[in-house]
Amino acid sequence: MATVSEKVRGTFSTAKQQLAGFEKKAVQQVELLEKKAKESLGEVRGQIDSVPQQLKGTWESVVGRVRGALDFASNDDLKKVQAKVEELSKKVEKLVRGDKIKSAAGPGKKS
Repeated sequence: MATVSEKVRGTFSTAKQQLAGFEKKAVQQVELLEKKAKESLGEVRGQIDSVPQQLKGTWESVVGRVRGALDFASNDDLKKVQAKVEELSKKVEKLVRGDKIKSAAGPGKKS
């Protein structure tokens, strides 16, 4: 029959071996979790990095759509429009004068 001290030594030895095995498994699990966390962090970092590009593309799209409503005529544009309006006004005046001359010449005369 084994003595009490031999049983305690055996139990202690078994517990020590089990603890070493548990510690080894715990280290493996921690390393695995670290690896997965780093991979996830890399994915999240990639997603975060792509957000500014998406925002930039969206902002450019919005600006492009709104630009027409936000554009103001420049001084040169206004001068060009003014010149065209004056030219058309002169043509309209000539047409009106031509109609007045025709009506003054008499209703019986037609050209």
